[in-house]
Amino acid sequence: MNNEKIIVPLVTKPSSIIFPSAFDGIIGQGEAIKKLKFFVNSHSQITPFPTMLFTGSQGLGKSFMAEKVAKALDRDKIEINCGTIDKSEDFITKVLLDGVANNGRGKVIFLDEAHQLSSEITTILLSLLNPNTSNKNTIAYNNWLLEYDFSNITTILATTDAHKVFKPLLNRCTKVYFNTYSNEDLFGIIQQYLGNDIVIESEKLDISYACRGRARDAFVLSENIKRYCIMNDTSVFNKDDWKNLKSIFSIHSKGLNSSEVELMKIIDINGPMSCNNLAIKMGVNASNIESELEVRLRELGLITSSPKGRCLTKYGKKYLQDELV
Repeated sequence: MNNEKIIVPLVTKPSSIIFPSAFDGIIGQGEAIKKLKFFVNSHSQITPFPTMLFTGSQGLGKSFMAEKVAKALDRDKIEINCGTIDKSEDFITKVLLDGVANNGRGKVIFLDEAHQLSSEITTILLSLLNPNTSNKNTIAYNNWLLEYDFSNITTILATTDAHKVFKPLLNRCTKVYFNTYSNEDLFGIIQQYLGNDIVIESEKLDISYACRGRARDAFVLSENIKRYCIMNDTSVFNKDDWKNLKSIFSIHSKGLNSSEVELMKIIDINGPMSCNNLAIKMGVNASNIESELEVRLRELGLITSSPKGRCLTKYGKKYLQDELV
């Protein structure tokens, strides 16, 4: 009886075309784009586009950039939230067979929230993504050996917590770090989304700060500006319009929200405070303070830590003085 397994390529219609122009017109993330363009331009069967790790805080365009990589390599993008699949059987059937093998075209597998990868799927990835001279690996399933060809399939891991990804898996990846956007870039992104339909005649810097350094927030804000202008039958968004929109969404100076301003006021009244005491005062969990409410305040240099706890910087004190005027 012949027990030899049959090798089954997951991709049967490889593309020989690349489109580096897929990255044209993207605002910001210049360092990331230069690196990605290099790997697109040098992509071949001998030097295939490498396995990637996209890392950086939320809302910086990691998923958007994975779409551009797929377009540049003339492939389909498959996006998986790593918290939704934890069994090897599911990964093989749902991702590799139903996803990658579907229609035979090359694929970009985008594994979002990669720090949530289960041990079973991590083990599979360690096998599939192991670099070698043939640029191919296989994984056994039933009577088949499913072939992962680096020249036709690219895996991109994305996470805000790269240190939580299994170290040997990290070592399989080329890292691309995503930075927060400048205010100039953010305003450019808003204008890009609005096109020529709406003219902004308001405080550009204040609008940019409301994007909180993130392209995703710029997209959301552009949608709200568009909605506001359509509702009010206007193609010009002026200072009064911006003031109204800020009031609707409780946007404070520098784009802070009400909870962040409240946190600063509590520190101002009570002096340096521990995370736990701040959480009690605000009626939230300490993890909310650390992972959400104080993040933007630290980015802007409005609060800092001292031996006695969280305290306002001189910029934080001035912010409150200006805010309360």
